[in-house]
Amino acid sequence: MEVSWRNIMRDSAIVVGGGICGLMAALLLKQSFKKVMIIEQSERVGGLFCSVKDDSGAHYDMGSHIPNETGINELDTLLFGELESREHYWHVIEKLQSGNYFAGEWDLNSPFPDSHKLASEVYYQGCAELIQATSASGSPLILSYCEETLGKTFTQHIIKPILYKLYGKHTDLNTLTVAAGLFGFTRILAFEPDVANALKNIPTFDAKIGYQTQAHFHERQSKDNSKTPNYFYPLENKGIEAWVEYLVTKVKGAGVDIILSSSIEKIETNERQITGVKLVNKAEVLDCQLLFWSAPPFIALKALGLPLIFNKPELRTAIVFHLNFDLPLLDQKSHYLWVWDYQTDIFRLTLYPNLSTKSQHANLSAEILCRPEEVEQYDVDEIVTRLKKMHVVGEGATCISHVKQVIHGTFPVPTLEFEKNNQANFDTLKNSVDNIIISGRSGGKQWRQADVLVAAYNDINNYLSTE
Repeated sequence: MEVSWRNIMRDSAIVVGGGICGLMAALLLKQSFKKVMIIEQSERVGGLFCSVKDDSGAHYDMGSHIPNETGINELDTLLFGELESREHYWHVIEKLQSGNYFAGEWDLNSPFPDSHKLASEVYYQGCAELIQATSASGSPLILSYCEETLGKTFTQHIIKPILYKLYGKHTDLNTLTVAAGLFGFTRILAFEPDVANALKNIPTFDAKIGYQTQAHFHERQSKDNSKTPNYFYPLENKGIEAWVEYLVTKVKGAGVDIILSSSIEKIETNERQITGVKLVNKAEVLDCQLLFWSAPPFIALKALGLPLIFNKPELRTAIVFHLNFDLPLLDQKSHYLWVWDYQTDIFRLTLYPNLSTKSQHANLSAEILCRPEEVEQYDVDEIVTRLKKMHVVGEGATCISHVKQVIHGTFPVPTLEFEKNNQANFDTLKNSVDNIIISGRSGGKQWRQADVLVAAYNDINNYLSTE
């Protein structure tokens, strides 16, 4: 009888990094390893998936973290529980509602900036350039990529102001790679709806313009035999951190050890095999048959004593204003909103009453990206005034409680030099030892949480099936 590789028990695996990806990896690895350990340098696991509570008892998240199905049954069961029991833990969102604020107006039906809102002469010039850009761009730089796909006019009037909002007015935009468009604003709305719908049958146009009607979008889904994944938000009124607590309970129940506030000092090897891991200020060397690495690659290179390129990018600081009002929010449909308008530094809003069916608060989070030395420039009164001008909350609403959360080092400014150095470190690590899986956003291959999780799941399965 053939024995599945899943039934072959190995001795020990170590997971470095206790984010959602690390928690998932530990659960999966425990099926094939007698001993699995998570090493996390902070005081808690979960990474950016954490929540805070204000004085009134309202919960908020660190950004718009709304997980979704991956489409892999085993993986989704690990993350969200058995299909038949998910309704006990989750508010299941079949369609995530997201709009955007651009050129002083809201569009609650699309997350993409609408070129129709530009001055008529700018709009028509932009459309003329866009329709002539029939080839895909291979440029690694975002400005040239957008100029080659959207045209110079739309790049000048839509893309550049958004890039300055996200990465700072001091930034040389010519150094930014296409990864700078990670929030999806390089796709825009243009032309009349029927014209846009027809153009989206052409791959080069499909990649750069969005649908303007739900009917056209559903028609495309039917044609492609695809569907929008379900999104989830915890029913328990504790914010997204309830998901982390749910996963930690599963991880500990599976017998995985979690070591917090600790970091790697040395990785021991024998030829191309990692044999052990030594922690800082610990004499013991932990046995390791497989190392799952979801931290920056240069840390592993340093612990291995291998040559590395010290990569010192500019790291953006996030300021998240968590605000609770005495009157209901004006938008009672959207889950989160993008703010592409250049007149405010706010770039994203999360509306919690629309996410949680048990919410008893009129609370939201407004996010800003800045340099560390700019944090004190922003205060709650200014943000509340801006939200009223944007008609997010009513003029008569009063902010009754709030938290100003400052998170340094959220993500690096994606310059060509940074990505080149990061890739070099990644390649050195991958080519130096055999029993390592490099995963997570630090691996530089994926950004969206679901993509990171799917890649890690596949990497673990591929490794164990070919070992």
